[in-house]
Parts: sequence; C-alpha cells; structure tokens
Amino acid sequence: MPRRSLVAALLVAITSLGVAAVPGLPSPAAAAEYTMDTAASYTVDPDAGTIEVRVTVTFTNTTPDPDGQFSLFDEVKLAVHDAARDARAGDRDGDLDVAVEVENGVNVATVALREGLRYEDTAKFTLVYELADSDDPQLRVRPSVVVFPAWSFGTSGEVRIAIPPGYEVRVDGDGLTEAGGAFVSGAIEDPSRWLALVTAVEPAEYTTFDATVPLGGGTADLSVRAFADDQAWGEATRDLVSAALPLIEAETGLPYPRIGQLVITEAVASDSTGFGEGGQSSTEIVVAFDQPDFTVLHQVAHVWLSDTFVTSRWLREGLASHVAARVAAELDVDLPYDPAERAADANDAAFRLDAWPAGGDSRTETYGYARSWSFLDQVADAVGDDAIRAVLARVAGSIGSYQPATVEPDIPVDGAATPALPLTTRSFLDHLETVTGTDLGELFAARVLTEEDVALLPDRAAARASFAELEAAAGTWGVPDPLAGALTAWEFPTVIEQAEVAAAWLDERDALLDDMRAAGLSAPDRLQQVYRSHGGGAEAVAEIVAERSVVERYAATAAQVNAERSFLERLGLIGGADPQVPLNLANGQFADGNLHDAVDSIGEAERIVASAATSGIVRIASALLLALLVLGVAVLLVRRRSSYTAPR
Repeated sequence: MPRRSLVAALLVAITSLGVAAVPGLPSPAAAAEYTMDTAASYTVDPDAGTIEVRVTVTFTNTTPDPDGQFSLFDEVKLAVHDAARDARAGDRDGDLDVAVEVENGVNVATVALREGLRYEDTAKFTLVYELADSDDPQLRVRPSVVVFPAWSFGTSGEVRIAIPPGYEVRVDGDGLTEAGGAFVSGAIEDPSRWLALVTAVEPAEYTTFDATVPLGGGTADLSVRAFADDQAWGEATRDLVSAALPLIEAETGLPYPRIGQLVITEAVASDSTGFGEGGQSSTEIVVAFDQPDFTVLHQVAHVWLSDTFVTSRWLREGLASHVAARVAAELDVDLPYDPAERAADANDAAFRLDAWPAGGDSRTETYGYARSWSFLDQVADAVGDDAIRAVLARVAGSIGSYQPATVEPDIPVDGAATPALPLTTRSFLDHLETVTGTDLGELFAARVLTEEDVALLPDRAAARASFAELEAAAGTWGVPDPLAGALTAWEFPTVIEQAEVAAAWLDERDALLDDMRAAGLSAPDRLQQVYRSHGGGAEAVAEIVAERSVVERYAATAAQVNAERSFLERLGLIGGADPQVPLNLANGQFADGNLHDAVDSIGEAERIVASAATSGIVRIASALLLALLVLGVAVLLVRRRSSYTAPR
C-alpha cells in the first residue's frame, strides 16, 4: 500500500482570552487578534527512541482595548502531537504551568502565562514535549527507521529538524532544506498549511524468520527478513504468510509456483500508492513496515498472479486484491478500505481500467487500485469465484479463449511457467463468457474497456454469433484454428468472412461424407485436420476435390466389381486375381489418408475387371487349342498302333 495521505489536524495555535474584572470597570472584551511567532525544533534520538519537540514562542496581544474594556490573554493554547508526553514550559523567570488535554478532537497544550497579557504586550516562553517510539506507523523512532510528522505552530514560524548522521532522509509534504547538519524549513508564513512527514533510514540490519509450508503444488520455502529492532514484525509476518499460502493456492485454483525461496523483506514505504507493486521482484517481496497485513496478502497473491501470467495491470492488481480479500476473511485480517467507496471518492480521477497509465499521480493510482478491486468483486458477484478460477486454470493450461468450456486444462506442475496466452482484458472477458455463457460485454464496457474496444463490441457480437453457428454446424469437428485465433485477436471482420467460407466448405464436406457412406468408405482424419488447420481455405478445398475424386472412382469401380458379369468375365476370373482384394485394400488406404496408394489399388481392381473378358476368351481359346492338341495326339497314336498290327 502507498504511504498514507498526510492529513493535518488543527495546526494553528489555539489561544484563549483570560479576562479579569477590575473593580469599577466594565467587563473585558473578547480578544480577536494576536500574533504568535514560533521556532520549532525536532531533535531525534533513535537509540533512546525519542524525539524532543521544543517550541520557542513569541506571543503578542494585538487586540486593542475597546472603550471601557480591555483585552487580556492569560494562557496560550497550541495544538501538539497526539503522542506528546512529558510536556513542560517555562520563560526566563522559571517554569510555567502546562496541561495537555484533548479539546474538540485536537490534542492541546495549554500554557498559563506568568501574568495577563495586555494589548501590545509580548510574552516569550518555550514549550517542550517528547515523542516516543510507538506502534503507530507514522511515529516510529528506532535505530533502523525514524518516521514522524513535523509541523509548525502559531501565525508564523520556522522548523528545524536534527537527525544523527548516517541516515538517509526523505521528506513528504512540505519541503525541508539540509543546512548545517540539520534540516530547516525557512520562514513559514502560514503554519496551518505546513506539514511534513519525515522518514530517516539507516542501512538496515536484518533478523531472519524462516518457515517451510507444505502446499498442493510443492513446498514453499519461506524466509521473512525483518529489521533487527523489529522482530515482532518478522514473527507476525512469517505466521501470517504461512497461514495464507495454502488459502491463496486454493483461491486461485493454481499450484504453488516453484520460484525458489520466497523472501519477504521489511522496508520503508516508497513514494508509490496502492499496494507497492514496484517493490516486488521475481525472488523477493518488499513490504513497508507501516503497511497493514492486507498488503502482505496482496503482494503474496502476486506470486501466482505475476505480470507474465496477467499482463493487464488493472486485472493483475484487481485479482490480487480480490483473492487477498477472500483470504483475509478467513484469517480475520481487516480490509484497508471499502474498494467501492474509495473508488467513488476518487471518481474525479476516473479512467477506463484497461487504459490505466503507468506512473500516474497519487489520485490516479488510488482510483486504479480501488476500482480494479471493486470491479473484480462485481465480476465475482455476476459469475461466481468458481468461474474466475476456471479462467485462471485455462490460462495456466494454455487453453485458448474459444476452446470449449468442456476442455479440461492440463496445468503444468511448475505453476511459474509462462502460459502460452497470458491473460489480458480481452481474453479475460472472452474466457469468462466461454466458461459461463453469460454476456458480460456491457459490464466491461461501463468501466474497463477502452473507447476503441467498446466501439468494437457490436462487431464482436456479430462475430461471436457467426462463430457459434459454425461451431454448431461443425459438430465434433469444432472450429478452424485460424478462425478461433482471429476471434481471440478481436479481428472480427476476418472471423465473419472466414466463418462464411468455412460454412460453405462444411456443406461440401457433408455431401462428401454422404458419398463416402454410400460407397462404404470411412472419412480419413486428414479431412478434419485440414479443416482445423485451414478452415474453408484453398488447402481445404483442394482436399475436398482430391478426396471426392477418389470416392467417385472407388464407387464406380466397386459398382463394376459388384455388377453382373458375362460368361467370359466369370470364366476369366476363375482361379485368377480377385478385384475385390485391391478394392478392399483401397478402402483401408483411403481411411488412413493414403490417397495415392488408394488410387493405385483402385486402378488395380479396375485392371482386373477390365481384363476379365479377355482372360475368358484366352481361356476358351486355350481350352480349344488344348483339345485339338489332345485330339491330334490321339489320332497320331491310333495311326501308329494301326501300322504295327497290319498283315504282312
């Protein structure tokens, strides 16, 4: 979370008029004017854990005496720090009475003047009090870090701050200039408007608090590095994160990313606002000591919701806050604010979340963090947290936005792996609508989408309708990958055009499948594959033409093979090649997608059928020739036998 806003309390001196009745004179009039020049010094002692605040006051009564009356101040009131203690006051003559009490919500030190102060009289005194180290993140006085608000007093003043050497000092709010080993304000004309939050940091020494946390996706090796003088923070943070890790894993639905040791380091708040997203690296989460426990939960959620997993800033921060809030409820951790209320309060800085500018001013950042969080809450109310988890799982499993909701994601064991398609605003909307079947375009148009994307929503609706019609027509064959890719990329005219072409191709496919079934053929996988790869494009058209050619030739050949044959054809096929054998082979080759081999086998069946009659004639001729040959031999043998038996 960013540094808290510096909200000044009542910083002007509070004065009161002390009145005394003088015998024989009218009652005194109420004073309305004075001047109070002050010189305030803040002396920091980190080792002692204290800051001495010393205010030297020169107070002048500038209220004229009215007729018959007089103006008189007998005490002076100054607004002091809420944690002020051991207040004391004195002038050159000795100690003065001082009391510190809360008046109208302001801590006030009342200094009793030594005697009533008449018109144009001046009193000088010094008020001293002490500020001690505390649990308040804006009042910390330790060797590692000093943080405190400094203000001026009276109607004019100056401020001097003395901090031991060796500290790196930063001032938020009104500026201070380093001079003579101290930090000085110069003349302050209006102390009521001057306020500075001083932060002094010394090179830190750390104490480490380790833990091993078993999780579904592996074991988290946790190491919390706390300032050596802030062990309570280290112990509390270690315990909080140890309890939160399994809950965050469950809320995201993703396995713990194996990123090596998870290091959380205590630090001093940066100038950023929000939840200090700039303080996180791939191996270390830096959390300012003055941040609430919710900030720790938010930052640890980013271990799952990194900038490589979710590229849109608003979505990454909104998801982290939404997850952290759900975990906070289970751990009894207070939320830092109501996101919807804060976003409404900062609505003057409103912008469309997908256009959240980097490096915006504090007002912009405040709105961005709050609105992102509240919008994710709206999404969860609309579709449920299970739907959000389903989207995260699809992204982790590299499932496209328009793959069916029934596709089960195969999430890598290493949850830190970069998904093929990181989550963006567009893909988040697309995934949610795919998973839930709910139209969320209007909700996203109200606060998230850029004006350019809002203008695309009508085309998107038309493209999604074309996609749905094609998906229904394709059945189990699904939608071509290029078309799904174009829809994912929001290239809506391309989607509509390709859907029309693919639908026409499917009509051709259906006719071809009917012809295949009639011919007793099974569709080869390559037909679906070329459709998924090219839709109804030239490659798919060429495949239809090629397969139809084979189917038609196969059907014609099968008809020839199964037709009634003539006597000569039947005679030619007896004991010879059977055309059904290569035809059956062609059937299997076609189903396997081997069109060239199927054509060769069909051709072989055609050759056998075509040569059957000729083979029959040859067989008849061969038989006659054989008969004549046998007859000739027989005649020859008879003649020879007759020559052996004739009378001499």
